[in-house]
Amino acid sequence: MNVTLGVPRLKEIINAAKLISTPIITAKLEQDDNKIVARIVKAGIEKTTLGEISKYMKEVYSPEGSYISILLDMDAIEQLKLNVDAFTVRRAILHGTPGSTRSSSLRTLEPNHVMIKRGSKSKFRVYVPKNLKTPTYFAMQMLKVALPNVIVQGIPSIERAVINEIGQGQDAKPTYNLLMEGYGLQDVMGSPGIDGLRTTTNHILEVEQVLGVEAARTQISAEIENIMNAYGIGIDSRHLLLLADVMTFKGEVLGITRFGVSKMRESVLMLASFEKTTDHLFDAAVHGRTDAIVGVSECIIMGMEVPVGTGLPSLFWKCGK
Repeated sequence: MNVTLGVPRLKEIINAAKLISTPIITAKLEQDDNKIVARIVKAGIEKTTLGEISKYMKEVYSPEGSYISILLDMDAIEQLKLNVDAFTVRRAILHGTPGSTRSSSLRTLEPNHVMIKRGSKSKFRVYVPKNLKTPTYFAMQMLKVALPNVIVQGIPSIERAVINEIGQGQDAKPTYNLLMEGYGLQDVMGSPGIDGLRTTTNHILEVEQVLGVEAARTQISAEIENIMNAYGIGIDSRHLLLLADVMTFKGEVLGITRFGVSKMRESVLMLASFEKTTDHLFDAAVHGRTDAIVGVSECIIMGMEVPVGTGLPSLFWKCGK
């Protein structure tokens, strides 16, 4: 799997980006020592379209009606361990799969427009509706474009899944897990054969949405640590936990950007010291806001003593007096 690392990935985490370049879900299997089981679970999760499992899609113009003849590649379906035949494909064409969107040309189809060949599980016809205002030829072309993209099995948001072999040494039996490219952590956690308690994603906002802000806090520090370990850089976990705390202490994941910081802090001078100085100062003056000057940035700006440390010197000074 091509995983984004380095500064681009660090920027995604710190900015709390909604869309990341390579969202990857790592899922543990309930039975992780059997490759055939891993293939079956993978087939149930990875998005599979009709175009990938069809031998051909032919246009047929005849007196009884115009239709597209489709033959499924049953050998490929068997090798991929898919639970697909002409009946499930017909259901997907007419009603779609959960979470998928159907094109406008497929919405005009009714049950009598998709006919399975008698005695066959692999061959069927999709007739062009006769009551359309569009000419038959153009309606046929629209169907021919839409049909290969029909999702017949899997989660629509999972673009690709890979079986990852984890070596346990020379004598030990290898174990397997799944790496999936895309979004949909909740759907993957609830899929048959997946151990939901040991399934993670590198998309921080999705972790917050599915598992809560505490899980997102843990994932922020873990992701940054993975990035640094890839380059052999060691960072004390306290620094990472401090960053994770700052990003999540408001009860949601906020990025270290001008929008996130403005939600984190109420101090006018602190916001002015970060970005858009004049805008914050004008806004505070118009609305008559006050600043208690208790933070580090505000005290430095005002030339006051910064409230850091344990406070012991001032305590001893008072006791001495």
